[in-house]
Amino acid sequence: MSNHNPRAHANAAAPPHAAADMNSQARYQSVPNPNGGYDAGRSSAVAHAGSQPAGRRSTGDVSGSGSGGSGSAESASGRSSTAPMLRGAPPTGAAYADFRDGADIDSRYAHIRKGSMGRMGARGGQGGAMYAGGAGSGATLGSELHSGGSSSAPRGNRASAYSAISAVSSGPTDSNKYYEPAAQEGLLWDGKGEAEPDDYLHNPDSKRRDTFTVCSGRGILNVLALFVIVAGLLALFAGYPIISHYAKRPESTLGGFNIGGTNGTGQVPVVLSQLRLRDNDTPASANTWRSATGETYNLVFSDEFNQPGRTFWPGDDPFWEAMDIWYGATGDYEWLSPEQVNTTDGHLLITMENRPTHNLNFRSGQLQSWNKFCFQGGYIEFAAILPGSGAAQGWWPGLWTMGNLGRPGYLGTTDGMWPYSYTGCDNGILPNQSSPTRGPTSVRTATKYGRTGLNWLSGMRSSSCTCSGEDHPGPNNNVGRAAPEIDVLEAQTVNGEGEASQSLQVAPFDMDYEWDQTTPTIYNRRNTQFNSYTGGVYQEAVSAVSIIPPDAYELNAAPRFVTFGFEYHPDWNGDGSGDITWYIDGQRTWTMRSDSIPARPDIGISQRIIPTEPMSIIMNLHISEGFQHIEFDTLQFPATLKVDYVRVYQLPGQERVGCDPDDHPTKDYIERHHDVYYNPNLTVWPKEFPRNRMTGC
Repeated sequence: MSNHNPRAHANAAAPPHAAADMNSQARYQSVPNPNGGYDAGRSSAVAHAGSQPAGRRSTGDVSGSGSGGSGSAESASGRSSTAPMLRGAPPTGAAYADFRDGADIDSRYAHIRKGSMGRMGARGGQGGAMYAGGAGSGATLGSELHSGGSSSAPRGNRASAYSAISAVSSGPTDSNKYYEPAAQEGLLWDGKGEAEPDDYLHNPDSKRRDTFTVCSGRGILNVLALFVIVAGLLALFAGYPIISHYAKRPESTLGGFNIGGTNGTGQVPVVLSQLRLRDNDTPASANTWRSATGETYNLVFSDEFNQPGRTFWPGDDPFWEAMDIWYGATGDYEWLSPEQVNTTDGHLLITMENRPTHNLNFRSGQLQSWNKFCFQGGYIEFAAILPGSGAAQGWWPGLWTMGNLGRPGYLGTTDGMWPYSYTGCDNGILPNQSSPTRGPTSVRTATKYGRTGLNWLSGMRSSSCTCSGEDHPGPNNNVGRAAPEIDVLEAQTVNGEGEASQSLQVAPFDMDYEWDQTTPTIYNRRNTQFNSYTGGVYQEAVSAVSIIPPDAYELNAAPRFVTFGFEYHPDWNGDGSGDITWYIDGQRTWTMRSDSIPARPDIGISQRIIPTEPMSIIMNLHISEGFQHIEFDTLQFPATLKVDYVRVYQLPGQERVGCDPDDHPTKDYIERHHDVYYNPNLTVWPKEFPRNRMTGC
């Protein structure tokens, strides 16, 4: 008939629960292909039951395809065939009857996703028989499909293609043998009545998932991700070019002047352990120093000289440079060469050899931290073994400091700077300490040491009353600037015994260089006494000499490193409040205070001060008649000054390191006069001295 409806016919013949059964079958509805089968994962049995005409249901076949093999069952005869088994097809025969009767199909389907189909398909007809329920079971399934069958499965419990089978179908079937091994091993999941994690995706009544939340975690994460991407792009295409433009600087030559910035050794080495002010090799026990008065100082600089093979040509080292000059200021007999200075076996060695160099008889070395490392105030200590023996007369080892505005050995820089430590504006700043109204003081004074006059200095070049607009180091023209000297040690031999001269060199001078010796403190008069030499026409020496331990010399049977140092408090206010204390072998030798060099109104000079200048460090081994008479038959070449370490300490909160501090700058002045500071052949300042108020502005 034209109005014949097979689906309506089937529904009419079905019991009341058939609607639920048909609804479940609809989930496996498949599209027929030209060969009469159905797409993978679809059930032909469902197709027979739900979409074919009623007249074909009694003879319809059940077929499918699978990856592991093939099998089929005809509902009418139950015969096996080789029709492809459907992967993912729902169970047929008795298994389908169980599903229809309410058995949970979820518990019968795990074999599909676990590869069971391949194993079943490999058995050929047995796979078809399993789905058909064995011989004759196809007829039963066919009749059930025709009649609609009855099922107790609730509407909401649908079969899942991803569920596991935990029970075997009832009736005459041998399919148990395929499920039981996996079930016994616990590989199958019995998920009866449980909802699967993705069920809500198929539920049309599920809560809407397109709601919008302003502050959701996902939204915030998205915004942050966008921000990071944008920031990265800006940094790459804008930040990097800008930063590289402003940060780009020519590579430092570290003081080298040769092609490409190389130094005297042809290279610019990097000494990693020396890139810090405090040497990593300094033991923790040396991080502080306690003075004799109980003050605790902190380590601010150290060099342990532990790295072997260090050299000190210009540019070789960040803190030190060895000289390549003749030290003409004291008429030395040696040429100073960087070849004589190196580190060996954890020590700094400065060696003097009997080797003629540059028309001089000997070759030795001097090491300076000039314009590299300086300090203002604190305690400096050297540990050293001195050359020769205490009885050898002629060696002149020196451990000392000088203000950075004077470069030792470069006489053009020290002219008018050394050894002034002065803030007055009076006769003391004038050449020869002369008076504009009363005549030169040096002419009116008595002679001493066979020299006529008191002072042969050129005058103070950068006084505290320098005229406005005149050349001055700063910070302004009202600050007196100079290059004073404090000596830790100048070793000499007297009566076959080694002595250490420990001094402050000052200018202007007292009458006959007689500084006040009533105020200093000598701590052990058996070992220390005031130096009989108090000065000359170029300097006044505020000095004392102390006995050096015999084992401090290299030719001793068991030499050891002996410490030499001084502790000083600069006279920051210029009111005579500073002091200096010298040490040997950890013991105080003597202390001098500013009241030892007070104002002298009778010759028109003011208070000399304990230095406030940034002080550089010098170590050298010289030989000169200008220091003491030389007894060559007592000298043994080569001779070596050996230094174990140099350490500088300062009080907490009073750390002042650097050669260009704001209160006493030097960098700009040195750069303005580069020709003088880097030319040792200039013996005087090659320019006119700045005018001052004493001579007229």
